[in-house]
Amino acid sequence: MIKLLFVLLALSANSWAENIRIAVWHTNDVHGWIMPREAAFNAADPKRMVGGAAVLARAMEREKEPRILLDAGDWYQGTPEGTLSKGKVMVEIYNAMGYDAIALGNHEFDFGVDNVKSLVKGMRVPVVGCNTYDAKTGKRVDFLKPWIVKKIGGVKIGIFGLLTTKMGGLVLPKQIQGLEFRREVDEAKKAVAALKDEGATVIIALSHLGFETPERAPFEGDQTLAASVPGIDLIVGGHSHTFLKEPVRDATYGTLITQAGANLSIAGRTLLEIDPDTKKVIASSDKHVELWEDEYGQDPEVAKVVQKYVDEIGNALEVIVATAATPVPHHRNMKESPMGDWMTDCARDWTKTEIVFQNLGGIRASIAAGPVTMREIFNIMPFENSMVNMSMTGSQVRDVLERGAGGKGYMQVSGMTTVYDLSRPKGERLVSATVGDENLMDAGSYTVSTVDFIAEGGDGYDTFRSVQKKEFTYKLLRDILDQCARKQGTITAPAQGRIQVKGG
Repeated sequence: MIKLLFVLLALSANSWAENIRIAVWHTNDVHGWIMPREAAFNAADPKRMVGGAAVLARAMEREKEPRILLDAGDWYQGTPEGTLSKGKVMVEIYNAMGYDAIALGNHEFDFGVDNVKSLVKGMRVPVVGCNTYDAKTGKRVDFLKPWIVKKIGGVKIGIFGLLTTKMGGLVLPKQIQGLEFRREVDEAKKAVAALKDEGATVIIALSHLGFETPERAPFEGDQTLAASVPGIDLIVGGHSHTFLKEPVRDATYGTLITQAGANLSIAGRTLLEIDPDTKKVIASSDKHVELWEDEYGQDPEVAKVVQKYVDEIGNALEVIVATAATPVPHHRNMKESPMGDWMTDCARDWTKTEIVFQNLGGIRASIAAGPVTMREIFNIMPFENSMVNMSMTGSQVRDVLERGAGGKGYMQVSGMTTVYDLSRPKGERLVSATVGDENLMDAGSYTVSTVDFIAEGGDGYDTFRSVQKKEFTYKLLRDILDQCARKQGTITAPAQGRIQVKGG
């Protein structure tokens, strides 16, 4: 009787055991924005300071549950502190903040594979990536961990990383020479199986694939991953800069997908409810945490690291080079970007060619009305892209314009006007184009300039690969924009109308 009573008491106590709760804090696409800045997006108080590493560190101090901190890639490119240090600042930041695991993004390769290896070597944080292979040996690269298992609150959590297989169109070929990026779904299945073999009962994917949306050309992103690979509890996404105010739950396997925008103005916090017996996730939710400096303050140790790089690199770029009489806005979903117009006009003034192309995704910031600093010019074009001059046929120019209307965002232009009709099939949407005052002639020959990334076929603009003769000027577009701003003195947004779109 006494033995039975003990058994009943044990069963009863076990049934009363509370679920284990673990908080997964996550960031993605930080792009070097380690410092707070004015929240221009906040109409009520645009001067209010938001974001940055030290604010996030202080915000996490309020966490009451056991927690981990993860990042889904694109660490440093985007600010002077990040780019001009070639990412070294983020090594110190991630180490100081105690991240538990981070994944690579495509922009980690902006300075080549050797720089990636150097950054990873300096990390005390595991850098995970299971689908990056050495092209010669056919084995996973040795500078990344394919996955890790971390024990938190008595639960073994498996974490693996994925990098998009679209790398060939996102960076210059020389920057990923010797690497192979294998299909994400296939490698994820292997990772999940291996992690389960190692005893992981909760599995998280750090995905630099992107969130699939109708306006983007079809690709295998986070939703495809969730619907194709059983066993993943959480996908922390990156690459597409998507502000998922509400997480998306896959209908097939119940995987939760989340992503926290870009530039560290917010962070994500996923709460996992875990069964104390099986150690498996039984419920999950996610929310965004807006990183207001006046609400959270700054962690002093992390703030020291930030200030060191601001002092060494950033302050030199606070010089005013011009004044903007009007805002010059940009958004990656625009058809014709005023910033794209201004940039291409500046470039054509320097190159003296008939046409200048600038891919929409390569433009990274707007200009507000008022003083314009070198930092703002840098923010517009943080890439180390230089101008390339070439001669193209009218047919090749047409192919480039059609490609822009097919899902990557309209190619920004100077020296020409274009009219598109979205009711027509892809590849046939360009209704008309003029160069100067004359119609684009397929058999004609035109002098064209663009940045080296595009000239080498980046962003899927394969037409440029077939151009025979190219003049690499090695003149950074960023420096051309700086010279243009100083020359103009007063910047105004160019008149719109060079890209006209019907039917959508």
